[in-house]
Amino acid sequence: MKTLDIVTLFPEIIDFYFENTPINKKINKAELEVNTHQLRDFTEEKHNKVDDNQYGGEAGMVLMAQPLINSINFITNFRKQKPFTILMSPQGEKINQSILSEIFNHNHLAFVCGRYEGVDERFIEEKVDVELSVGDFVLSGGELPTILTIEALLRFIPGTLGNRDSFLNDSFGENFISQLKGPVYTRPPMLNGRKVPDILLSGDHKKIQEWRKKISEKRTQSRRNDLLK
Repeated sequence: MKTLDIVTLFPEIIDFYFENTPINKKINKAELEVNTHQLRDFTEEKHNKVDDNQYGGEAGMVLMAQPLINSINFITNFRKQKPFTILMSPQGEKINQSILSEIFNHNHLAFVCGRYEGVDERFIEEKVDVELSVGDFVLSGGELPTILTIEALLRFIPGTLGNRDSFLNDSFGENFISQLKGPVYTRPPMLNGRKVPDILLSGDHKKIQEWRKKISEKRTQSRRNDLLK
């Protein structure tokens, strides 16, 4: 069984996602267990305080190290094993399919959703295994990046997609490693003067695969040339 533990000040955001995502209906509950943890439950401060002014006089509050450390200690005791701990942070490594594949190999994952100006560096040094970023921009908290990352990870679980080939043929999937998938079409074959490429209507699967490979390379070169370096 794989386990996901998410530490956050807003567990309702994560819970709402899992209650409503279509993927959740296809997850075998015997294969995956998900728990959210309210960070305030682990503070030792009065009034459930988990943040404080940062040293150095800069603006912005910082999540304190002790509640965060306590939360991972709790999860470790609960799971009987320290989880592979991920902090969602704009300072982290940008997520890609290769990183997701490596993370999926761990059976016990803990996601920590930052807030405010960041988290005390001492928590990162003591408990965090990897910092991950979803892009070169900043959000108000780590909940949405965590959901994005989890959604991508869930696609690795057999059965969460109606057809396994959909996963293999996605952009960056096994059949398009470091490449963008090319254009896709459905009915009707003609729409507003725009026709589906003849090759896709030919029924020649070998030639269709060759076409898809070529147009994938062309699209990757024009839109994400950095992937080819």
